[in-house]
Amino acid sequence: MAQDAEEAAINRLRRTPLSWEELETIILSPNVEDLSKLARNEEQTKTYRKRRAEIKHDWVSIYDYLLCTKFDFGWVWADVPPESSGGRDQNNLQHRQKRSTPAFEEILNDQKRPEHEKEHGLKLKLCINDFPYYLAPGIEHFVLWKLGGDVTPDEIVKAKLDILKDSQLWTTMNDPSSNRIERHKNLEKAIVYDHAVFLHWINPPHLKSLPGIDHVHIIFRGGQE
Repeated sequence: MAQDAEEAAINRLRRTPLSWEELETIILSPNVEDLSKLARNEEQTKTYRKRRAEIKHDWVSIYDYLLCTKFDFGWVWADVPPESSGGRDQNNLQHRQKRSTPAFEEILNDQKRPEHEKEHGLKLKLCINDFPYYLAPGIEHFVLWKLGGDVTPDEIVKAKLDILKDSQLWTTMNDPSSNRIERHKNLEKAIVYDHAVFLHWINPPHLKSLPGIDHVHIIFRGGQE
């Protein structure tokens, strides 16, 4: 059985940072299995493993954690029997963990309802990846999360524009004294599609570590090194 992309990254360590040229080769490859070549260094992997263990201990599921930390849901305490928490806290009758409110299961059920009956609308959140791969200086790794549907191409373009407009590259583009870049009204759209500046990918189903919440990885090279 194929590993998801995160599990593959945990089991493979990078000794040198991924260059933009390597990222292009991997992300633009027609072979989706090449995405498993993305990896962290030893220190990043230790940090990721430690934080993942903390999340598993503190939260009912990774989905509860994401709903609260990425989509600003509230949370409540949930009592989990010791056997349900992997043998943790066996001296306690119950292990208390955080659960999102509404719960992730409620969100999934809500998505199956007709549009006019849904209680929870679509939610988008763009943020820096908490656990990026080992990237060369000047390269940033973002994640666009979407709750309630699949991320659309237009939403990816909008996210890239938001990243661009908050970057040093945008400042340079709009500096009247700079002739580094020829300015025209469609320049920002051109940059969004420029593989020398932006790359993005969506993990195929068999590589997704979190299939219940759609998300897109966006790599940007436009900041200061």
